[in-house]
Amino acid sequence: MPFSVGDVVVVRALRNKRGDIIAIGRDGRYQLRIEGVTMWCGEEDLAAQTEPRKKKAGRSNPPRPGDTGADRGHIASPGRIDLHGLIVEEALARLTDEIDRSLRRGADRIEVIHGKGSGRVKDAVHRYLATMSVVAAFRLDPVNPGVTWVHFR
Repeated sequence: MPFSVGDVVVVRALRNKRGDIIAIGRDGRYQLRIEGVTMWCGEEDLAAQTEPRKKKAGRSNPPRPGDTGADRGHIASPGRIDLHGLIVEEALARLTDEIDRSLRRGADRIEVIHGKGSGRVKDAVHRYLATMSVVAAFRLDPVNPGVTWVHFR
């Protein structure tokens, strides 16, 4: 059963802890966020969540990086693009497409996963974002310097 970004799943190997799928790798593995920690799992390690999450009284979910606190009922979920393994020209072309798709969906931001590596793709992405009129701001994720959050006007 293939999963999609945004699905809530149960990780069998972690005593059925619940997590959110935040990315899908080219190798068919899924990147999950579980209690603020990210990890990669194979599909065989995951199961669909059968019951909805229950909110604990008096507690709220911590904000995610790039969260503006705006009413999420009116704003589409953030876009996400993984540029690992691409040359600069391919990365910029895919980034342009994702920005276009995200703006049409009504998203207020996207998560650009460029990795740490040599820094060529990250530097090119940052130079390119600085020239775009639709970009209000962008910054490296404080937890993961291989990710840049881009906020739209």
